[in-house]
Amino acid sequence: MTFIIMEEETRYFYQPDLTGTIISWCWTFLFFIAGLVIWLEITHFQWLSALFFAVFVILALLEWRRRTVVITPTKMVFNRLLQKQYLVIPISDIRQPEFTKHTVTITVNGEVMSFTFTTKAIARLKLALKQQGGSIIVTRDRYCNYFNFNNL
Repeated sequence: MTFIIMEEETRYFYQPDLTGTIISWCWTFLFFIAGLVIWLEITHFQWLSALFFAVFVILALLEWRRRTVVITPTKMVFNRLLQKQYLVIPISDIRQPEFTKHTVTITVNGEVMSFTFTTKAIARLKLALKQQGGSIIVTRDRYCNYFNFNNL
């Protein structure tokens, strides 16, 4: 008799580091701008404008919904727009994790990676790292010092 042990896994949405996110969304908004320019240059709505707007909506939805990370007790699996399992990071390989309210910066095999998550995903990742026995560094957002929320 063979038993298969299933790991608990949770799926969250993420955005890559700030520069990657800006570049990706700029390319996506180029389709919207191209559709708008074609529409305004020809002075009436064209099928080409509709095509550019449709491509923009499809890309925006795909970028928003397909960037997921699956967090299990032993690993994190990142999926990109067109690539499933683009990046698999064992939890035990994560070094120097730093958390802010929505950002996680980790070092894996000497490479520093930064991701933006929801607060729920950040809490789950902290829990997974604590269970592995790793140390966690929690840093404050830059606005906490400015507005002095530390005394609340």
